Amino acid sequence: MLAEQLSAALAAREVRGTRRRLLLGDARAAAHLAQCIDFSSNDYLSLSAAPAARAAVAKQLARGLPLGSTGSRLLDGDSPAHTALETRLAAAFRAPAALLFNSGFDANVSLLTTLPQPGDVVVYDALVHASMHDGMRASRAQTCRAFAHNDPASLDAVLAALDVRTANVFLALESVYSMDGTVCRLRELVQVLARHVPEAGRRCVLVDEAHAVGVYGPQGTGLVAELGAYDDADVRLVTFGKGLGCAGAAVLCAPLVREYLLNYARPLIYSTALPPPAVAAIDAMLDVLAHDTQRQAAVHARTRRMYAALGRAVPPGPVPPAPIVPVRTPHAKALAAHLQRAGFLVRGVTYPTVPHGEERIRICLHANNTDDEVDALAAAIHRWDARAAL
Repeated sequence: MLAEQLSAALAAREVRGTRRRLLLGDARAAAHLAQCIDFSSNDYLSLSAAPAARAAVAKQLARGLPLGSTGSRLLDGDSPAHTALETRLAAAFRAPAALLFNSGFDANVSLLTTLPQPGDVVVYDALVHASMHDGMRASRAQTCRAFAHNDPASLDAVLAALDVRTANVFLALESVYSMDGTVCRLRELVQVLARHVPEAGRRCVLVDEAHAVGVYGPQGTGLVAELGAYDDADVRLVTFGKGLGCAGAAVLCAPLVREYLLNYARPLIYSTALPPPAVAAIDAMLDVLAHDTQRQAAVHARTRRMYAALGRAVPPGPVPPAPIVPVRTPHAKALAAHLQRAGFLVRGVTYPTVPHGEERIRICLHANNTDDEVDALAAAIHRWDARAAL
């Protein structure tokens, strides 16, 4: 019986300690967590509740926007506001064209299910997001092969072992990896690809900028912009639910790719379009970032302070470290509970979200975190380490 099979699967996860639950189901626990200092969310620039951002969104909503778009973009859900935002995004991110999606997950699935053609090859960083894996599972590509995380030598070896003489070759990357906080070695990886696939027309580099938007680049336009590497990324995914504190996503690409996605990307074609209030919120957040140059600097300062407070060296590289600091421990849930009792909202991340042996807490720094808060969190971690050593 189906119900028995589903119950057995959940019970097995319960025994392994991997069963997922909504975190706020317990009202008492929820009340405590609401009072904790946020070192968990992806709201890196602290924009989701910023007064200036809220005022900008309220001004947009005061125009009497309908609550829903009432249909897909290709039916009744399109509007001048959607088109105007795409035009603005293309200009702001220095891209030929932009296409809105309801989420980064939908966008990644769309890209990897539609762009690779039969016989093509996808090589991808071993730590790319689950949405890319879902897209590759349904892809028409002949081969999808991982290379070791952020490792040009591994990519070189993978490409050397594949027949890429005639196929289109897709390189799938994230600019900032959400669990490790690693910053992509974009230029080195693209150079490796170009050596194996000299014809530019057969190369396509997909860069998921979800955790870089807001954090890097002029006015938060991402790592590609920070590096000035526009020619290295053929397609960029930018999302607005993290650094910009609202919701939605956009694919930045050539006009031909945009038209192709409009015709073949099922998550876009068959979904109700992003609602007008969400479109207005993205537009308002872009206004805030255009006039607020301090938040990005603040989050980088807090990140460097966290590294120092934990006694770690700042990772080398051409840009500041990402505001995601993992602390690996096989007792991630226990450490997270210890920190929550101390008043810090930090989550344990365990299998199956990360592989066995890679359990950790994931500290996210925000523009609004204070130096004292950062130091206090680090001190609480050190206390745990001292107790665990006894």
